[in-house]
Amino acid sequence: MSSEDRSDTRDKCAVCGGYIDESGRCTQCGAIGARADRDMVHSLKEKEGATAVASFDIFADEAESSGSELEPIVRWLSGSSDEFLHEELIRQDDEAAGAPEQNPVQSHQEEKSGEISAPEGDEVKELRSKLAEAERTINSLRTEIRAIETVSVMGSGEIESKVKELVRAQADYEMKLKEAEKTVSDLRNEIKFRDEKFRELEEKLRFKEEEINRHEIDLQHREELMKEELRKIEIRKQEMGSMKELELKKALENLTEQIKEKEEKLRASEKYLAQKENEIRLRENALIGKEIVAFEELAVSELKQEKVKSGTPRLDDLLLGGIPVGSQIIIYGPSFVGKEIAINAFAAEGLRKGVPLIWVTTDKTIAEIREEMSLVINSYAEYEKLGLVFYIDAYSRAIGDTSIVENAAYLENSSDIETINTMVEERLKSIGDIVEKKSYRLVFRSVSSLSASYDVRSIFRLLRPFVAKRKKDRCVGMYSIEKGIMSDQDVQIVSSVMDGVMEFMTDGQNNFISIQGICETQTREKIKYTASKRSLTIGSFTLGHIK
Repeated sequence: MSSEDRSDTRDKCAVCGGYIDESGRCTQCGAIGARADRDMVHSLKEKEGATAVASFDIFADEAESSGSELEPIVRWLSGSSDEFLHEELIRQDDEAAGAPEQNPVQSHQEEKSGEISAPEGDEVKELRSKLAEAERTINSLRTEIRAIETVSVMGSGEIESKVKELVRAQADYEMKLKEAEKTVSDLRNEIKFRDEKFRELEEKLRFKEEEINRHEIDLQHREELMKEELRKIEIRKQEMGSMKELELKKALENLTEQIKEKEEKLRASEKYLAQKENEIRLRENALIGKEIVAFEELAVSELKQEKVKSGTPRLDDLLLGGIPVGSQIIIYGPSFVGKEIAINAFAAEGLRKGVPLIWVTTDKTIAEIREEMSLVINSYAEYEKLGLVFYIDAYSRAIGDTSIVENAAYLENSSDIETINTMVEERLKSIGDIVEKKSYRLVFRSVSSLSASYDVRSIFRLLRPFVAKRKKDRCVGMYSIEKGIMSDQDVQIVSSVMDGVMEFMTDGQNNFISIQGICETQTREKIKYTASKRSLTIGSFTLGHIK
């Protein structure tokens, strides 16, 4: 080697002996700096396990004692790397112009292979085995050196980031591990709890099975006893059958004769009752006729005085003698407070005096009206036969009732309410003489039911001419409106064509009535009343003071 080559101060690679460029990287193998390589080698050696170090020490001792040419490699692996690197660099400079670079281990093997051609001794075999193991260790170290070189390229910030990321990942893993352990513990506790419950249920089931078995045994015993009793009874029946059968036949014959006698007596009683009922009806008709004649002058007198009786004496007192002739009155209030009783009493009062009555019903059948009226006046059916009662039914056909009643007109189409006025006029023509002498009374049940099919304008268009004609005829009419079905505004619109309102109220315990419009009254305050199925009983009042 020339003196110029020896004076070259450039660093050489500790791995392959090549030169290090200005960037600190080997131009031959790409390693980063001899110094960095030496540091990395030292750190890698420290990371090796105790087993590898022990094997290297044994190999070094044997190589040294035998004076083998493996000593340079042993020195490299045993920690004298700096001295070895220095000698190696000098050796490579001397041989740079000569033969190509050889691995010390390879050179040693070639020399040995030339020297030893005969069967090798045990010591040489052992050394060769250790040499192969050393080569594997060197290759592993070189792999780790390359990994460290890759890490050395990374910046410190990136390394810290990676470390933190690994720390966080480890923390997450530990947390998940703890959660999994807790879940496993909870599941074990749950399994233990369920096992205990299962054992309890098994115990209960076993107890129930034993109880059922006991019941089955008991039932079998009872069944046997029952069969025995039935067998005894059957024997007794067979013994007593003939005698009992004769007694039963005789008793049956006696009962048959008694039934025939009872039936004959019952038919005779029915015939007698029918005759008596007919006689009573004839007498009642005669009495009704006499009653009508007796009250006829009273009815005419009421028309002259311009006041008619309402059928409730205390109400007449409140109205200072009765309802003015020609008045059209709204009966307003909630259901089941007795306002229908006041209407029925008003209708019955007119019938007793022979005053014709016209019903316009939109929420009751004729049969229901008859039932209610029979509670107020017992002979209501007789007044019907006299032709004093007439019905305009706008309800029955709507519910599918096709029955026909005498002295009744039916509204076939519920949408044609205008025909109600026409039906009333036709009826009045047929009893014109009585109407001219005594006028008539009218009950409209109920106006509020019309609101289910018609708006308030249509109802108003019907009632305005209808009410005007009734006033002209000097008829007294009552029109019921259920509270809550029509709005207060609609009730006011309907009330505008009427003469007044009788309002029925309740506070849940007591019922009250108040008069609005109609005529002068003793008081406009609320007056307490009670109601039965036949009449109203109104409380005392004097000049506006309720006692």
